[in-house]
Amino acid sequence: MPWFASELAPLLAVVAAALDEDSVLIEANAGFLKLIEVDGRQPIGAHASRFFIQPSFADLARVPAGANGEIHRGLLTMGDHMGQTRTLRGRVWRAGARLHLLAEYDVEELERLNNAILALNNDYAEAQRAIAQVNLELKQREAQIVAISLTDQLTGVGNRHQLERELAREISRATRSGDKLCALMADLDHFKRVNDTHGHEAGDKVLAAFGKLLRQQTRATDIVTRFGGEEFVVLMPKTVLEEAVATAERIRAALAVARVEPLSDPVTGSFGVAELAAGEAGDALLRRIDKALYAAKQAGRDQVITG
Repeated sequence: MPWFASELAPLLAVVAAALDEDSVLIEANAGFLKLIEVDGRQPIGAHASRFFIQPSFADLARVPAGANGEIHRGLLTMGDHMGQTRTLRGRVWRAGARLHLLAEYDVEELERLNNAILALNNDYAEAQRAIAQVNLELKQREAQIVAISLTDQLTGVGNRHQLERELAREISRATRSGDKLCALMADLDHFKRVNDTHGHEAGDKVLAAFGKLLRQQTRATDIVTRFGGEEFVVLMPKTVLEEAVATAERIRAALAVARVEPLSDPVTGSFGVAELAAGEAGDALLRRIDKALYAAKQAGRDQVITG
């Protein structure tokens, strides 16, 4: 008859065993057999001392035979020195020539381990969130830097680099889709006179005001850029020539009635407009609208000419 209650025999979470002083196994439940990797058998006569890792079986068996009672209470590390081990909480006591062992897997230790894992997971999740936030901020900053590099700082419209980049994209898109693409070039009339009469600060105000007017008079899908000096270029995707001319006329009329301090007289502009021809390159399109703009200047300014 085993020394432990029969209810303990099939349990795996509880370890119960009796061994003699030479580590020969006398009785064992399923939990102990699992630790020494014996599946369901009672290996009576088997030596189990090698499965006591801390404290060692030699330390437990060193207690004199006459000293009955508890000889160890606390953590027990058991298992295969070269394989898997388990930490349990229990007690060992001597009963005559036998050593009795009763232990269970240390729930408190497991809870502490689980809490430590949860804390590590939380720290990892927090670190991932922080990294994601940093990456987002870096991407936003990168986008801001790119936007700044493509923006004319005086007028707030795109600069020459933006025009070159977007012109190539829009020509490629129009070629693939078959949609029309138009462009207009605008030049402020007698702008040198503004600078000479009112100073460059007033000239800058006129340029900034014209950039704002261009954005107001064009669609969100249109690309407004400063080509250089007092010249501006607007790309108009999915636009036929008649629509582009109408846009240029609208801009011209709005400019003619606008007032920019400290100027007392309105500023006018001349416009060249063209529609992208099949197979035409971007620089060729720009040359055509520039030529049409020059024709508008030669014809008396403050008008729209198509190229």
